[in-house]
Amino acid sequence: MGNSNNIQEIQNRVSLFFDNALADKERQELLQQVNLDPRCSKIFNKEKNFREFIKNNVTRPTVSTDLIQNIKNKIRFI
Repeated sequence: MGNSNNIQEIQNRVSLFFDNALADKERQELLQQVNLDPRCSKIFNKEKNFREFIKNNVTRPTVSTDLIQNIKNKIRFI
């Protein structure tokens, strides 16, 4: 059971790393762990590759300038 929790913790830290939600010290500790632990390195690279795939292969739909302006106008009056 402890191993499962450890893997989940690594996955959470890796996700936070790619979301830029870790402090500098935590980032450095994670990168050091990635360099030393093959299991952590595998999790890190899997997440990195997944995010790169999404970034490069999923297109965002475009919205009209009228929609953007409409949203801005509504925000101003709230």
